Amino acid sequence: MAVSTRSLSLTRPKDARELYASNAVQPYVGLAFAATGLMALVVFFIISAVVAGWVSDQDPTQLARITTYESWLFPVSVAAIALAKVGIAVVLFGVVRRLWVRVEGIKESLPALIQRGSGS
Repeated sequence: MAVSTRSLSLTRPKDARELYASNAVQPYVGLAFAATGLMALVVFFIISAVVAGWVSDQDPTQLARITTYESWLFPVSVAAIALAKVGIAVVLFGVVRRLWVRVEGIKESLPALIQRGSGS
């Protein structure tokens, strides 16, 4: 009894249109993740600068507000960094996958080219 499983593979597909049509949005998704993470980091940096301005004023009545902002700002900014890194990873995986498909294509066609060239 034969069991067939399909896993994510970096081998060359039978039809190149199948691969490129199915992954046409992957670079854009990665760039969107990275851009969203970086925009969130910029917003959190601006909020941190405002909070730092409150700290430099040495106003003791604002201490509770400052600690409240800092308590939610740090974990959310770490999540924004992670989102940016995930976006970069998605883009790089797409690049590596396309390179791998090209290498597989060369591996498949090079022996035929060598045999054709040596006969002449």
